[in-house]
Amino acid sequence: MTSSCNLNGNKENTPVKKRSGDSNMSNKTSPPQLDTATINMDKVKQEIDWHDDVRLKFLSECLNPFLEAKKVTTNCSDCDKISFSYILTINEKGAVIKVKRESELIQCKQLTSNDIAELHAVIESYFKKQILPRSFAKGNYRGQLGFILRC
Repeated sequence: MTSSCNLNGNKENTPVKKRSGDSNMSNKTSPPQLDTATINMDKVKQEIDWHDDVRLKFLSECLNPFLEAKKVTTNCSDCDKISFSYILTINEKGAVIKVKRESELIQCKQLTSNDIAELHAVIESYFKKQILPRSFAKGNYRGQLGFILRC
């Protein structure tokens, strides 16, 4: 209750209505709710590690040496796409224990079907020898590998 003056100057007690937000204003025990976007930092770290560590290492240590051994020239007329999607299963220490090819896109006239089958075996063998960064430990990861030239 609060007191106020009426038109003839006499004080009277009138009830004060509370607004719905007043309870938070007087009781500061709970912070106001904010509209925020949830960011899964583990996924962000995995994406950074995949691009900066795993994918670049794969290109330099696995795919490029394989293509060089087969005398494959990557260019826009002979070989412009070698791209794979893999699901890797990783144990708690970061070792790859399972490699599953999900899809592929290969436009490379210089590679035979036997070469492509050999490449798949080389990729699987390569990953089973890898220890991935800590962000991948104990789980599955779906990632893209290879290249698509912009011709």
